[in-house]
Amino acid sequence: MIKRPVNLSKIIHSFIIIISFSGIELQGQELYDLIIRNGRLIDGTGNPWFQSDIGVSNGKIVAIKNLKNQKANRDIDATGLYVTPGFIDLHSHADRAMTSDFIEPRMAKSLTSQGLTTVLGGADGRNTIWPLSKEMEALNSKGHGMNFILMVGHSTIRREVMGDDYERLATQDEIKRMKVLLKEGLEMGAFGMGAGLEYRPARFSNTEEIIALGKVISDYNGFYIAHQRNEAIMPLSQLPSTAKGWPIDGLQALEETIQIARATGIRVVGSHHKARGRSSFGRSSHDIQIINNARDEGLQVFIDVYPYETFGGGARPMIPKWSLIDKNVSIVGGRDDPKWSEEGLFKNSRNNLKRNWADSKKREIIKRDISWIVDHNGGQDRVVVVDYPDKDFVGKTLQQIANDRNTTYQEVVVYMALNGYKEVIGGAWTRGYGINDMDVTNYYKQDYTITSSDAAVSGVKDREGFQSEPGAHPRHFGAFTRRIARYVKDLNTTTLPFAIRSMTGLPASVVGLKDRGYLKEGFAADITIIDFNNIRDNATVLNPDLYSKGIEYVIINGNFTVDRGELTGNLPGKIIRNDHEDF
Repeated sequence: MIKRPVNLSKIIHSFIIIISFSGIELQGQELYDLIIRNGRLIDGTGNPWFQSDIGVSNGKIVAIKNLKNQKANRDIDATGLYVTPGFIDLHSHADRAMTSDFIEPRMAKSLTSQGLTTVLGGADGRNTIWPLSKEMEALNSKGHGMNFILMVGHSTIRREVMGDDYERLATQDEIKRMKVLLKEGLEMGAFGMGAGLEYRPARFSNTEEIIALGKVISDYNGFYIAHQRNEAIMPLSQLPSTAKGWPIDGLQALEETIQIARATGIRVVGSHHKARGRSSFGRSSHDIQIINNARDEGLQVFIDVYPYETFGGGARPMIPKWSLIDKNVSIVGGRDDPKWSEEGLFKNSRNNLKRNWADSKKREIIKRDISWIVDHNGGQDRVVVVDYPDKDFVGKTLQQIANDRNTTYQEVVVYMALNGYKEVIGGAWTRGYGINDMDVTNYYKQDYTITSSDAAVSGVKDREGFQSEPGAHPRHFGAFTRRIARYVKDLNTTTLPFAIRSMTGLPASVVGLKDRGYLKEGFAADITIIDFNNIRDNATVLNPDLYSKGIEYVIINGNFTVDRGELTGNLPGKIIRNDHEDF
């Protein structure tokens, strides 16, 4: 055999390249892309902060140590600031913006301004685009402002298999076909399945259907996350006047999630978990006991919670919609029946309401339904008018208006429907505080509780679907900053490291992310830098599109989306896929 001569210069050159990319110092010096100096590092584990420098190169954290004598293309002096992993949101509706045709929504400024670097797809079991290959194409076509974790939506695959004939239990053959679609999504890199069991079409499924799909997830070491079947004493689709049988309540819905964990062995998350409605206030204590028992049993049960006393993305009417439609129209599919969206359905709403209100029997039914809707939204002293033609109503609760007018809150609701905005169902934009802060606080004290937002991209001017609307939820601009400002600074509910863990290391571990969620060498440079003294959410129910303050820097894959407190508009997000290496 003829041996070729060794080219020593090439070997040395290759060795130098390997050393330079591995982060090993040469002659005591290395040029980093970025050095964050003198920060108080909260690493995502829940441990107390420690002071150190961080070196970033090629989108990775390559050094966590004293870098006093090292140089970088850019330095950040983080003295007095907290340096944390980038925040991860397991219940986000950013997917529609980040797959849109417009660049501005893709920047997701209302979310990155809160410190977010990564969001989960398929919220409430619905993929914005299907199949996943097309969803990935849409994300990559113009870039996106945050990392995106792939998921398969249960409602998506149920609708693919059953079409419009979904108001029933699935057959075994249909479940088998759903399993095929789920497996295809998992093979493409999805980390698991999301579900929205209180919504169509998923609310017509049963536990057995979810368990069958959960066993497929188990084969891929994936996880299950769900808007559970109910969070109140009656599901969203029902009213006292339309309820059939004994409705499942919030506690039973949580027990269903636990049963799915028990039957499949997978990690499960009860998403945007809450004790919803005045009649549910205080249920957190029972929920916590049930979850603790399940975890003592060895079940991997988690919840995610957003830091507000109000729920729902937009303003809600307090009037039952059936009272507004023509008497010859029959809609029997519940409050979520697609027929409610038919054009022209409410064109005679005022005359119809007058007719029904004049009927003494129907008036009592309307009053009862209003009482339920108002209770579900927190009660007459916790439902606020956020927009109405008579501005004297704005900012007041239904009870305050009733007192002013010497009447009942039910009659106030009817009055607004008859005299308010013609184009608004119910005549007024109203928002209720249907969650009690005591319950939010109780949930946040648990080490299995993840911080989430349930937020979409908002505040994009001149882009329909991404603009702020009256009564919009303040979470679109303030969820993650509020978790720190209110529940750490104001109420001292938890320590700052405990709160940061709920936004970073804990969700990363539940999902199964291998290089995000913690400040570790070799991990992706997803970093948020906080001015704790100044951190504050500013968005409110009456002013929902105000940016938070106190988030000084947000770095995603080594690129800035927030720089010195200013939004950059960069689109550095990546699609995060499960590579199945470990199973």
